Amino acid sequence: MAITYRKLFQPVQLGVALATIFTVDSSPTNVLLRGGRVRLTNTSASAVSVELDAVPSGGTAGVGNQLVSTNYTVPANGWVDVDLPVMAASDFLQGKAGVANVITVHFMNGGLFS
Repeated sequence: MAITYRKLFQPVQLGVALATIFTVDSSPTNVLLRGGRVRLTNTSASAVSVELDAVPSGGTAGVGNQLVSTNYTVPANGWVDVDLPVMAASDFLQGKAGVANVITVHFMNGGLFS
């Protein structure tokens, strides 16, 4: 088994429409992201709603794969850490915010296992 630790993505600011933040490598086909964690940082003076989805390869975002629902808010000038489920090859992370360009997603932890 190989374990790869690397920064999986650069910080990303969320827009108001769902967009892909990160896609798990497609090769090798048995790769898994395990122990993943992201931080959602709010740089505005108001609370902002967010949605974060861990989507299976070939799937679409929806209530069945929401990690953080659209009813959740990140406090003004605050942050929240979100643990990611185990994600397989080509699974992807998507997100959006109630206000564009004030929520930044940072990769905090996790490794690729194959």
